[in-house]
Amino acid sequence: MKLDSLIIKLLPVKTFIVRYAVVIFVVSVVGIFIYMTLSIARYANLEPTSSQAEDRKASLTAVRLDEKSITKIKELQDQNISIESLFDNGRANPFQ
Repeated sequence: MKLDSLIIKLLPVKTFIVRYAVVIFVVSVVGIFIYMTLSIARYANLEPTSSQAEDRKASLTAVRLDEKSITKIKELQDQNISIESLFDNGRANPFQ
């Protein structure tokens, strides 16, 4: 008896949903896309927290070059060696 009265009360809701099923589907999909777009935009502009920044700084290491390496690099730059291959690379710039 209670089930029959509940079904009778929900009959208008069913007819409304069946009648406007396509519109409800389109509005739902558009709503999901809008939510996803706004969430992506929010996360794209989110600043890292101070603990995240400290963790990132802690993982970085400074590169140390000794004086011998620095002088060797400068010597190689001063020599200005030009290496030209015997092969055509096949990717010539047409704008030059």
